[in-house]
Amino acid sequence: MVVGVLVLGAAGCAHETGTLPSSGESAPQRPAGPSREPLPSGSLVLRGVVTWEGKPAGGVTVSAVPHADVPLSARACSSGVPGMTMLDPGCGAMKGELARTAEWLGLEAPMARTVTGADGWFEFTQLRESTYDLWASGPKGTAFLAAVPAGANVVGVSLEKGRSIQVAVEDGGSGRPLSGARVALLPQVGGQAFLTVSDAGGKATFSPVPTGEYHVVASLSGRLADAGPVGAEGTTLHLHVPRSLSGRVLRPGGNGEAGLRVRLEGQGLQGLIQTREEGDFHLAGLPPGSYALTVREGRELAMATVLIPEDRDATDIRLTLEPCAEVAGRVSRPTGEPIPRAEVELLLGREGSWRKMLATTSTEGRFRFECVERGQVRLSFKARGHVSPPEPLAGELKAGDTFPADAVLPPAAPAKGRIVNPGGRGVGGVRIVLTALDGRSGGSATTAEDGSFEVDGLAPGRYAYELSPGERFQAARGEVRLPAANLRLKLLRGPAVEDRRP
Repeated sequence: MVVGVLVLGAAGCAHETGTLPSSGESAPQRPAGPSREPLPSGSLVLRGVVTWEGKPAGGVTVSAVPHADVPLSARACSSGVPGMTMLDPGCGAMKGELARTAEWLGLEAPMARTVTGADGWFEFTQLRESTYDLWASGPKGTAFLAAVPAGANVVGVSLEKGRSIQVAVEDGGSGRPLSGARVALLPQVGGQAFLTVSDAGGKATFSPVPTGEYHVVASLSGRLADAGPVGAEGTTLHLHVPRSLSGRVLRPGGNGEAGLRVRLEGQGLQGLIQTREEGDFHLAGLPPGSYALTVREGRELAMATVLIPEDRDATDIRLTLEPCAEVAGRVSRPTGEPIPRAEVELLLGREGSWRKMLATTSTEGRFRFECVERGQVRLSFKARGHVSPPEPLAGELKAGDTFPADAVLPPAAPAKGRIVNPGGRGVGGVRIVLTALDGRSGGSATTAEDGSFEVDGLAPGRYAYELSPGERFQAARGEVRLPAANLRLKLLRGPAVEDRRP
């Protein structure tokens, strides 16, 4: 049997079998000391002096590396949402690439090193016109200086005590310590990496390093790399044994075929593979966890949520294509006028799993969710200046059916005003919560700098309010009636709670 195979590599791309050297696992450990590339040569000099508490510091190692115009903290995630970077925890697709990048930075990237003399002076010669990051480390402290131009005047580098960072490396399933893992500490501001290996207790210690924000990545042969930000107490990384997922896509008649596209999402990964003969597919190099599988072919759809356990692969997954269903409707006012730009949220549940989709109404107030799977439907509606229904519109959606979902939203009652201090001046940053006395939904807002506020989406009626101004003024409670477009609520100084009923 020939099986379609997807391998999720370091960059989260889909690869056929044989086109990728590894299945996303960590690369074998390299020798400890490959030769570094030299810095690009030129005619400029960069010199400076290192001090500790204002006095020259001799015997300090100073390293110069090219300044990174686009640091790792700004590099986009290959499979994440817009704005996600490769250092974000949700970017699982690039952890393997991050480990390889860190190893290159720590062992092979261009760098020059020197040691300060007894007078604290250092000098780098024959530099190309560019900017460089300087790292200093000595018995008394450490330092980092970013984007220093070659040829600049004398550079002053002041050592600080720095901080120690400890990283724990554990087995992703059992939590037992893993020794021998390559651990790289990545400063978010510079193109440098500090490398070490986890000890018998799974611990890796970096000490001292300059104060700042860091990311850490760990890798071990035969396991998937893991990465994450470093907190005040360090961090823990979990290395999983890579798992696979395999199955078959079937047409409504029960037959499989080649060329059907299977999309996978989950654990920060995305992938796409085409089925081979008889509809078979195979996805390798996956961390354990929950994944969503989707197949869409014309007006037919198959979806499934699959859990890959820690101790075994997921096999014999069946995806059966069914006719697409859809959810469509119109959002209007009680007068029948359409409400454009209303927000519609669809929750679609099947086999205990819920999926959320969003839509916005057209100028005619219409919306449509096309080609969705069968299951339980829950629809919520929201539009500025209108009251949302108290309960979601719910029902059962069958394969091939259209679920009608019209909604009528009445106009909201104005709830505007200003919160002032005893002298009548507006107070910003005050939290106001309005709770309907008849049990309907309420709302909240935070005042602007001038004390003004507006709570949208409330129905007419009486509401209890609560003001939370922090420590500057007393909290306050009371009642108001809506609609009200010019509420004026006064705060008193002190921590006591004031009850007021107009």
